[in-house]
Amino acid sequence: MSGSSSFSRPPARLWPLIACLYVSQGIPFGLAMEALPASLRHAGTDLQALAWLPLVGLPWVLKWLWAPWVDNHWSPRTGRRRSWILPMQGLVLAALLAVALLGLSVQTLPWILGLAVTASLASATQDVATDALVAEQFATESLPMANAIQVASTMVGFFYGGPVFLMLYGTLGLSWAIVGLVLPIAASLVLTLSWREPQALRVAASTSKASQWHFLRSGRNAWALVVAACLSAITVVACHGLGKLLLVDAQWPLARVGQVGMLGGAFTILVGCGGGAWLVRRFGAWPAFQLGIASAGLSAVTWAWLATQTPAMPMTAVVMATVLASIGSGCASVAIMTAAMNFCRRRTQAGTDMTMVQSARDLGETMASSFLIALAARVGYKEGFLLGVVLAGVIILATAWMIRSRLDAHCENRGP
Repeated sequence: MSGSSSFSRPPARLWPLIACLYVSQGIPFGLAMEALPASLRHAGTDLQALAWLPLVGLPWVLKWLWAPWVDNHWSPRTGRRRSWILPMQGLVLAALLAVALLGLSVQTLPWILGLAVTASLASATQDVATDALVAEQFATESLPMANAIQVASTMVGFFYGGPVFLMLYGTLGLSWAIVGLVLPIAASLVLTLSWREPQALRVAASTSKASQWHFLRSGRNAWALVVAACLSAITVVACHGLGKLLLVDAQWPLARVGQVGMLGGAFTILVGCGGGAWLVRRFGAWPAFQLGIASAGLSAVTWAWLATQTPAMPMTAVVMATVLASIGSGCASVAIMTAAMNFCRRRTQAGTDMTMVQSARDLGETMASSFLIALAARVGYKEGFLLGVVLAGVIILATAWMIRSRLDAHCENRGP
């Protein structure tokens, strides 16, 4: 029995709704990861105290622990997904307004840290419900574009909560900067309030309770999604994370490094996500995923060569490596999320299933960030990038085998 209700064409209001929801979810993460460390350091906060801020991202890695609770507990009157989205958005709004009242200073750091954790926890929990909403509400042919909007909107939210907040804070002050953050979240709250879940979803009930175990025991497709998500994140981090550190060690000005980062973000949103959606619709999720990983692998090869050219690294090659990594990241993310939604939309625990895949990707990013930096410190940048190349090859071969085995199984089921 399917636990989702799909439609050949989703209502038009769902497109701006999911875009606003994903933007609002990215804002607290960008605020905690980029804006707060810079703002608090500017206020005189000690670096050792700021070292706790990255822990704000832990709810995004650990949200799989409470994802079944989101699937299993909800109000039929409010809706299965709206029951969680509405209060989580309200919690984020309250946390941001509290930051505006407290101010950013050394004295308020403990309170700011607590509010940042609260907002991150609320956003991570909302993400469980939002992903499930998309999987349940969008038909198969609409999922590539929906996931392109997911990846792009989350990145827009991250940049809005990070660099944009810093610009607003530096020119208009904290209060108006917070107002700028609140506006898109308030817009998504209004859109969610004005939308009603279809009756089929409001009364949906599972024959069994959602759980992580039900996902893991559902066969090799589930494990393939988890492994592919984790390894692809490591490959992308090998390009983006190590690349920026290599530029810094090559004595590039921070402003120039930031420009390279913004260029990468623009290509991820405009070309990686849009192109990824087109590739998924044209060739399917897994072939598009392979193309994205291949692009990231070529980026890692370019970065490995650049690591041998320091400090005189040609700008053209840096741009090419950044663009290849960004396109690959966007394309692979859209493809793996579309594959995950196609998997979980036939089941009754979409929130839990999607969260298991996303948490695997977040875990891969977290592990890679630490491991690759340690590897580069011990043996050099080139070896760190070459590891990304090796992983890209492993992923492409593994997914090729999986696609072939699925086709073989399909032929056997069809018979002669």
